[in-house]
Amino acid sequence: MKTVINQQQIIWDTFGNLETFNPEWLEQQDHWEDFIAAFFKSNGLAYDSNMSRVETCIRAEDKAAFASMFEQLLPRLRQSTDLSDVDTVILAHWTPDLHLGTSVVNYVIHSLELGEQSFGLAISDRGLSAPFMALDCVHRYVQERDSSALLLIADQKHLLYRSALMDALAPENSACIVKINRSGSGWSYAGYRKHTHVTERDLGQSVQEMITHFGLSPEARIIASPALLAQFSSGLELSSGQVQEHGETPGSAGEQYIAIDEKLLCAAPFAALEQYGQPEQDYLLVRYDEGILTGVGFAHQEEDVCA
Repeated sequence: MKTVINQQQIIWDTFGNLETFNPEWLEQQDHWEDFIAAFFKSNGLAYDSNMSRVETCIRAEDKAAFASMFEQLLPRLRQSTDLSDVDTVILAHWTPDLHLGTSVVNYVIHSLELGEQSFGLAISDRGLSAPFMALDCVHRYVQERDSSALLLIADQKHLLYRSALMDALAPENSACIVKINRSGSGWSYAGYRKHTHVTERDLGQSVQEMITHFGLSPEARIIASPALLAQFSSGLELSSGQVQEHGETPGSAGEQYIAIDEKLLCAAPFAALEQYGQPEQDYLLVRYDEGILTGVGFAHQEEDVCA
């Protein structure tokens, strides 16, 4: 059975401050300091108070919780598509929510007034490829249901502890919603694939194997991080600045490789697909981390099918 996503039904954005500072939060600082210390201990990691960002996080003027970001996006999604057939909501994220323990999927289900039989689930601990696995879960789940689903993707920039990786990424608060349909116009979902023990030398071959496995066109466009594209390709125009200098935009005719904006974290590949996707093209979205290559494929449909 087919699963379809439509470019017009991918809604995403970045966000500044969505939460006004409350001085009373400082009274909870000791609680969160203890929480972070216990979190590190439970993972077998050393921790000391110099690693804390609790007060910095509390005082930050650009905080955005997941639910607050989706509160901003849901009205835009309602304007672009009918949501009356949605009964499944899956959240994928890499960073923790600003408000730990909040049920974001329940918030969205309640906001959309979905039925009592609606299903919600959150997927994390999969790194930046979490949305790929979540998409495949949605695909398999809706096969037995005559309904649509929403894939929610979110990350926020403030951790309660210091992280060199987050400092290097300098991420944005970002969120994305993708409506997943059983029929209609758009790209047909071609599948999910994970290759392990992939060396940098084998990246090109592994990507081609994914394209073949998904049945995509040999000219399928590849959406990935600039670093990944550079590892299996040479001489590519990867950054938006470089592309503009040559009079092209990412994803234009003859441009097979589309570099994501890494500051968007998990939402980045889907934001790139929404920005630069062309309905007549096939697409492979890939992530590569510590020898693991993960990808999802999307195939164009020869002609639009009425929903």
